[in-house]
Amino acid sequence: KRDQKKNPPRKKVMLEACCGGARPGHERRGEDDGGGGLRTMHLIDLPNGHLKIDPDDPWPLETYNPPQHVYKMRDEKTGYLQTFPFEENNPMPEAFNRTPEYLVALLDPVIKPKDNGGGDGASTSAPSGGGGQEQRQQSKKKEKAKKEKQPQEEVDPFTKANLTVGKVLQAKEDDAWSEKLYLCKVLVGEDEEKDVKQVVTGLRKFVKKEDLEGKLVLTIINLKVAKLAGETSEAMILATESGEGENLDVKLVKVPDDAKVGEKAFIENEKDKKPETYPKECKSKVWEQVKTTLMIKGGKATYQGKNVVVTSGFVTSQDGVADGAFIK
Repeated sequence: KRDQKKNPPRKKVMLEACCGGARPGHERRGEDDGGGGLRTMHLIDLPNGHLKIDPDDPWPLETYNPPQHVYKMRDEKTGYLQTFPFEENNPMPEAFNRTPEYLVALLDPVIKPKDNGGGDGASTSAPSGGGGQEQRQQSKKKEKAKKEKQPQEEVDPFTKANLTVGKVLQAKEDDAWSEKLYLCKVLVGEDEEKDVKQVVTGLRKFVKKEDLEGKLVLTIINLKVAKLAGETSEAMILATESGEGENLDVKLVKVPDDAKVGEKAFIENEKDKKPETYPKECKSKVWEQVKTTLMIKGGKATYQGKNVVVTSGFVTSQDGVADGAFIK
């Protein structure tokens, strides 16, 4: 007994530490002092259906000492034992199938009633029943629809390739630099200073210098700038290619003799589809798509079976180039 006085039961210490012991005005009273006490509170007269403590609580008599105005009442639908007055405004689980009025009131004036007509100004009255919930759901659907990207019309990759008539001003040969490459200066516009592109091309093995310098060629001028043999290459001169290995045959693509430097290539009878501007860079994968159907057919350059032209006429191949030769 002396040990118990010095060291009170651990359970009691924990309960008092957790629950703070008896509250002022609700101290424990023994049954011998004439008071009701916790052990007799269930005998207090209460209205029908009211309880003072939860009969299923294993520790009610040791931990809970409610004031007189606090009582419990079991919900008929759910069987949940609510504590009043604290839970008298708390909706039961099945009540969430509609918008609780008190939640709507908290949101007012954030939400607007249905009959507000979308006008300015905050709501002054909360919608009844499930109207508020339906309105929020419709609002979310509208926002989601706005965020969803509209399906974009597929753009023909050919319209992204800036195919331009150019004039080779210089084709430099330098064995000390490379035995296979030309270092060219190509004019692709009217300005002979700003519109000159440096082009590194592997045509040296197939095209004589005199057949290149001063000649009109078809170029693509918006591919990614590359570094070849230590020199910058800003464009590409297009040529037909057929055969393989030792039988590989490469020849320049021809444009009309009266073509003007800077003219753009487009599809015959589809001049209206020629873009006014081209992307700064034609991605390599886009150019690869174009090249798969860019070939010679009947002596003419074609794309997807349609003739490729410039304003002054057809883009063609050199003599002797077989049908099916790809343009690269």
